[in-house]
Amino acid sequence: LKMNSSLVGNQSGRPFCLLAVSYLETINFCLLEVVIIVFLMVLIISGNIIVIFVFHCAPLLNRHTTSYYFIQTMAYADLLVGVSCLVPSLSLLHYPIVLSESLVCQIFGYVVSVLKSVSMASLACISIDRYIAITKPLTYNTLVTPWRLRICILIIWLYSCLVFLPSFHWGKPGYHGDVFQWCANSWNTDPYFTLFIVVMLYAPAAFIVCFTYFNIFRICQQHTKEINERRVRFSSQDGEAGEAQPCPDKRYAMVLFRITSVFYILWLPYIIYFLLESSNVYSNRIASFLTTWLAISNSFCNCVIYSLSNSV
Repeated sequence: LKMNSSLVGNQSGRPFCLLAVSYLETINFCLLEVVIIVFLMVLIISGNIIVIFVFHCAPLLNRHTTSYYFIQTMAYADLLVGVSCLVPSLSLLHYPIVLSESLVCQIFGYVVSVLKSVSMASLACISIDRYIAITKPLTYNTLVTPWRLRICILIIWLYSCLVFLPSFHWGKPGYHGDVFQWCANSWNTDPYFTLFIVVMLYAPAAFIVCFTYFNIFRICQQHTKEINERRVRFSSQDGEAGEAQPCPDKRYAMVLFRITSVFYILWLPYIIYFLLESSNVYSNRIASFLTTWLAISNSFCNCVIYSLSNSV
């Protein structure tokens, strides 16, 4: 039925529009889809350019913590996500593309999936970095060195590229490129490939983030309690009232935790839909479009959260 309806739409001369609510007879392109994608593209590109510019021009920010290596990696990956959004924008505006629609759709889906995988893996590495900093503060500088961080970032990029490489023959990867008609009608998800992605990427990253931040906040709470008890004990001997002092690492951990939480909140609807569609339980083009671009909007949310949380 979906295939027939799309063919009828093509015969009538109308463009392939997923959100046909705002379709106008006088406009020969998908108005609502173009507005959403172009709006997100402008926000993502401008926001991440500003973040990258600040990183290169603010020495205090660069020396604040080694996590900035991974945050910079996320900023570059998010910037590339915004640039890659030019492809569906040009497609919706019927700009002539040299390659076939099927190949463009697969390449675009692969690239976006790899870039978001880099962001997800970077968040997991950031949580590991903060975990080591709190659990092993004396040996942290010897364990976490700049060249080791660069090797870790290189591994993240290579691993992300390899995980989604089978998508060209196995099935639709993390992105549902339904702005392309071939993606919507001919490129289906495969339950085994979905399970492969979950096992190799989603589940390990989520487990690492939950484990590390749970222990980080538990340790910070324990340190805060011990410091306050000692402060109260010594202040009572001196006759002065002691004030509660929070763990110094907890504030920065909260910033990174907010970024991680927003990432998974925005990606959770898409992951749920991805699993439902792969298992043939539920399939809806509008849900596919909305959940996908909600997840992609995270590339701009990272800029907002990190900027508002750091006075530097």
